[in-house]
Order: sequence, then structure tokens, then C-alpha cells
Amino acid sequence: ELALRCARGTRYLRQALLGLPGVEPLVGAPVLREFALRLPLGPDVVIERMAEEGFLAGIAVDAGGREGLLIAVTEKRTRAEMDAYVAAMDKVVS
Repeated sequence: ELALRCARGTRYLRQALLGLPGVEPLVGAPVLREFALRLPLGPDVVIERMAEEGFLAGIAVDAGGREGLLIAVTEKRTRAEMDAYVAAMDKVVS
């Protein structure tokens, strides 16, 4: 049940973020608890701006010369928290 909650939360958050303009998967690998995204801004800028919005955005990663943001989802995250994260990300990258 715990793994299922993580998988569902991950799928929900990933799909919501991919709906934002300029946000794309960094790699095409399957995901379970974490995923990497390519963003219209550099990951360090996004991390800093998301912190100003009250969120730990994730971890900056480099996948073969392509920068992105690694985001993790745990069973503790509620849909409301994920929606607030997406709203903050939309504000930051738009």
C-alpha cells in the first residue's frame, strides 16, 4: 500500500508539472518515487525561487550535459501540498 501511494503521488505530481509551459522530462526512464525534469530556467535558479515560495524544489542534476531538477515524492505528501508545489513552480518558471 505504501509503494502504491508513492507511485500514485509521483504520477500525479509529474503529470501536473509536465502540464506547465516549457517543462519536459529530462530522461525517458520509468519513475516510481522520483523523476527528473528539464525546466525553462536553470535548476539552481528554480531551487532558489522555490525556496522563496516556501518549497524545497528538489536537487539539481546533470544527465549527460542536460541540466534538470530531480523531484522526489513520498507517501507523506497530500494532493493539496502537491497542488501548491505545482502552483509555485508555475509562478517560478513562467
